[in-house]
Amino acid sequence: MSILKIAAMLCGKSSRKSLRQSSPQPSHAARAQIIALAMLCLPATVHAITESQFIDKVLAQDKLLEESRIGLQIKQIELDASRDNYRNWKPVVYYNAGYRHYDIDRRGYAARLYEKQTESTPQKYGVAVEKRFLSNAGELKLGISQSEGKTDKMRYKKRIHQPEKDYREANRITERYIRFTYPLLKHDYNAASLKTHHRDVIDLQRQQLLFYETKEDFLGDRIGDYLSWVLYQRQDAIDRNLLAKLRALKPQGDAEVAFWKSAVSQIETYHSDTRTRLQAIKEKLSILLDDRAILHAVPQYDLQQRAQPIDANLPAYLKSHNRDLQRIALAIDLEKIDIAYHKNQNLPMLDIALEARRTSASGNTVSTLYDDEKTNYSAALEFKFPIGGNISNQAELEKSRLGVRKLQIGYAEKLQDIVADIRSLDTLLNWDESHLLDAIDASAQSAHLEYQNYRAGKTALRNVVRAYQDERTAQLDHI
Repeated sequence: MSILKIAAMLCGKSSRKSLRQSSPQPSHAARAQIIALAMLCLPATVHAITESQFIDKVLAQDKLLEESRIGLQIKQIELDASRDNYRNWKPVVYYNAGYRHYDIDRRGYAARLYEKQTESTPQKYGVAVEKRFLSNAGELKLGISQSEGKTDKMRYKKRIHQPEKDYREANRITERYIRFTYPLLKHDYNAASLKTHHRDVIDLQRQQLLFYETKEDFLGDRIGDYLSWVLYQRQDAIDRNLLAKLRALKPQGDAEVAFWKSAVSQIETYHSDTRTRLQAIKEKLSILLDDRAILHAVPQYDLQQRAQPIDANLPAYLKSHNRDLQRIALAIDLEKIDIAYHKNQNLPMLDIALEARRTSASGNTVSTLYDDEKTNYSAALEFKFPIGGNISNQAELEKSRLGVRKLQIGYAEKLQDIVADIRSLDTLLNWDESHLLDAIDASAQSAHLEYQNYRAGKTALRNVVRAYQDERTAQLDHI
């Protein structure tokens, strides 16, 4: 059996024995034995843990937040994908080839040559790139292509084949072009993709709020455990202090001894319960934070510290810091994105397009051998608007506008409720603090006066004990 276990058993036996003694005052030898055993019961090293140090330990448990962090990473991936899908260069490589056979059976009479049968092998290949922009609704296209074709033609005249008149026609066309289109009013089909990207930006912010809330809830639960640890540690000190005061009294007569023993027994019961709760919360925290040193630590917490409300501009502070308000604000932003999209889609189409195209063509026909270079510049303005408008789009627009108004009303009510709660809580806390501190001072003075009167023989031990108990109650109320 270890020395600590033996010491604990002896401490327990000594405590129980003291209650059975008729005299409340232990001998000097007994005192020395209790002090020695108490020193053995103490842990080898005791260190203090401040609130900030405890928070650092909690936040170090990253694995407990991994699930929420994965959700945040998923939203970031979706945002990156929607952004890259919209604005990145989109290259396209294409190739197509074919074979065509043409044959005509002419029953009539033809005095001039005609093509009875042709065979051609056309092919076309090229590359094109397209780019969209997050800063504007324009579209830029660049491309180069080349098409080639060969056609063998069999010619007849008066239903008689003319081999000397057969020929092969060939052509090769190369095109290089750049085209920029800008919708002056209604955006084209890619407007939906841009709206999706803007919504993904908001969705990421909402997921960040959820992650922060999960982190804060997790931290809040652990802070609650820390404050329970502080509470039980302070209760333990208060009960030990009261037991020391009670054991310093010298009851006279059987009635006083019986009352004194009952009072001591009651406080020892409270103290035992507190110590059990204290050990339980330390065990819990040591497991949750994976730190067994907490079993031998003491929380260092300033009971006088207070969170100060932002009196200068509390509504503005809440708008930028309160999660509930931020979530409503993001929901409003989502509706406004839809409003902007539907308003745009109600407009007529008015596109301006600028294009430069360089064409190189070479080949031959029956009578011509050519090799041409052509350059074309063009500017076009296209207008289109459906008569009667877009009924379904207009309905969605009205719904989104009503949705914004509903959220704005909820936002204002939520802000008002939070400000009122903070003001009320601040008033109550300030009143409670002064009231409880006054109660501690009053009970301490009363206990001191009763003790002095008891020593002077002016009051009974019962009154001193009750004064001590009232002082303990006031101290417990405060913590």
